[in-house]
Amino acid sequence: MKHLILSALLLGLAACGRGTDIAPTLASEVAGSYQTNGFLDVLCVSLPPNKMPTAALKSQSDAVVTLTYQQSYPVQQTRIIDNVLLQRQADNSIQLLSAGSVIGTVRTDRVFSSNGMEQQGLVLRVQATTAGATVYFTGSKE
Repeated sequence: MKHLILSALLLGLAACGRGTDIAPTLASEVAGSYQTNGFLDVLCVSLPPNKMPTAALKSQSDAVVTLTYQQSYPVQQTRIIDNVLLQRQADNSIQLLSAGSVIGTVRTDRVFSSNGMEQQGLVLRVQATTAGATVYFTGSKE
């Protein structure tokens, strides 16, 4: 009987033991490609779908990413901002900081697809100045 109780206790402890799951990092939460459309950014309402700007966040470490912004209209250009620090805020959004200044946020918000359908998704908003040019971007994670 003692062995049965001891076995049940050990089995219960093993089942409730700490798992080997890896918690997601801030960078892994936001990393990916972001696309805009006329519903998300009214500045893009007159652009055809193949000319919409895009952005990508690529993980460098647990809380640091590289932001790549690509624009194809009116002039094709790519802007890269390295070493963007991520900080979780009280409202569960993630703030993007570069050189000590806030350049954007990523948060769960209403997302409108290109056909106007609404759903919940991650939305990246960026307003940053790099190399004398200002980057404005609002887009949802693909």
